Formats: sequence, C-alpha cells, structure tokens
Amino acid sequence: MDLVPIKVKIGLRTSGEANHPNFNTLAVVVDSGMDWSNYIDTFGSGWLYDQDSGHKETRDNKDEWDSPHGEQWGMVLVPKLFADQAVAAMPGIVTKLDETKCQHFYDNFHAKNLPDNNVDEKALKEFQAKTSSGAELTVEETARRDKALDPNDSAPGITKNQNKKWVDFKTMKGVNIVQ
Repeated sequence: MDLVPIKVKIGLRTSGEANHPNFNTLAVVVDSGMDWSNYIDTFGSGWLYDQDSGHKETRDNKDEWDSPHGEQWGMVLVPKLFADQAVAAMPGIVTKLDETKCQHFYDNFHAKNLPDNNVDEKALKEFQAKTSSGAELTVEETARRDKALDPNDSAPGITKNQNKKWVDFKTMKGVNIVQ
C-alpha cells in the first residue's frame, strides 16, 4: 500500500472525549460514501496514538510545544489524496511526515511502551509443567521448547512483537511511504 503519514492534533471536547478533526468534509471521503473513521481503517493504517501523552496528561506533567494539555497527537497512514486534502483543509492541525519523522513518532511515541515479544502462556505451560515436576524433556520436547522460546521462530510460545518497531510494522502491513 502506498500511504502518506500524517500527524494530527486531536483536541478534547468539554465532555472529556477526543475531538478528532472532521475528515468527513474531505472530497475523497465524501466520494467513498464512508465515514472518515471507516475510511482510514479500510484504506490506511488506523490511528497510531502518542502513548506518552493523552488529553489529560502532558509529557513530564507540563505543557510542551508537542504535548499541550487538552490535546494529543495521533498519526495515521492514509492514501495520498486524503493526505493532500487534509493538509490543505486543516493547516496547523494536519501535517505530512516524511518517513524519518514517521519512524521517530512510531518508535518513540506510539510503540515505545509495547513489549518486545508476545508471550503465549498456554503454549509454554506444557514445558513448564513437565520440568517443574522434575521430569526430563524428551529430545523432541526439548526441540519444540527451544523453538517456542525463540522469538524469531514462528512456533507458538514467545514471538517477536511485529508492532514494536516501525520497520517491522511497515513490513507486516505492506506499507510503502510516499509523499
């Protein structure tokens, strides 16, 4: 998918809910016949939020240029036409990012608190139960356990979290960044 990363300033309503920009006014969204929230999930990446700063907190508990109280940054990867129309219609609220800035936002704000690995406890219980009872694993069981403990192996157990780093997320989603 050829997509453009856009950084979006998301406000806060008096009710305490997020106040996303109204992308339903964009011609590309109108022409699709979809609500913008469905459009970005269907043709883009869906929201990638700054996990360090929500609407009610700020980075290091102070207002900063990139994290004012009552606002939150989000990034979404969208088709070029959507990005062009959003930037033109909402200057100061929507900004295009190049791939370097996209990766920085993804790795340092969106995914920095995600675990490096996913752990399937159920898949590991078989080995834990046998070894904790004092029984020895067979050669086959040892081989299966070793695969299960290798995050780079696709065997159930511990697997690399493909959402942790931009390069893995981009590959997994089949994204090609364009401007």
